[in-house]
Amino acid sequence: MNRPQLALIGIVNEEAKADYWGTMKQVAEIGYKGIEGAGQLLEGDVAANVRRFHELGLRVATHSASIQDLREELDRIISEAHLLQTNHVTVWWSACDSREAILRDAELYNAAGRRLAQEGLKLCYHNHDHEFKLTYNGLHAIDLLAEYTDPVALYFRLDAAWIALGGADPAHVICKMAGRVPAIHLKDVYTLEEPRRWTALGTGVVPIAAAIEAACEIGGVEWMTVEQDELRRLTPYETALVSYLNLKEAGLL
Repeated sequence: MNRPQLALIGIVNEEAKADYWGTMKQVAEIGYKGIEGAGQLLEGDVAANVRRFHELGLRVATHSASIQDLREELDRIISEAHLLQTNHVTVWWSACDSREAILRDAELYNAAGRRLAQEGLKLCYHNHDHEFKLTYNGLHAIDLLAEYTDPVALYFRLDAAWIALGGADPAHVICKMAGRVPAIHLKDVYTLEEPRRWTALGTGVVPIAAAIEAACEIGGVEWMTVEQDELRRLTPYETALVSYLNLKEAGLL
């Protein structure tokens, strides 16, 4: 059974601002294979930057786009994704605050996603907890979004911690979305009773192992990305290292 490659997002952002290449070297030496949010590579000689990035053993796991980018800057997003040699573009947020708003978003994702698909790119939507808490006519917002989008136009970057915080089971959701999940996000919290109680992977209550096993079971999941929105007691580097080591110790890599 092939496991997804491990990527990192955030956590070491401040370190990367101070010393990008030194930080990327450290991340690669831990064992990470990809980075989400590698916009620094677009500064200066992009081809040389990407080549150097690849020489470290890293790949760009996804390029970021806002809803406004999808509406107004799609050509730029496509060009940048190709320059970064990634095949994913991710939109990270939508309020989903009404059924009508979700359907409008779905129309946009369908149009943009089909165009991206023609370019060999997958448009992904990253969930938070509200898509599992908000319901319209008995359907969760995430299910409405899935129902009204074309499976070849919109995929899902499912975040295990946010799913759990939304009251759902990450493994069940991953399996339900089979065929539309090219990546998952791995985060942990030490309680589900209060919001934003983040902790390093393997030190909390999110069923991380089950989420990873579900991703392996459905196939087609290329990346699993470690994230921690806020640090707890460890430094950024320690957080990235401990999360990696806990996955490795559990036999999940």
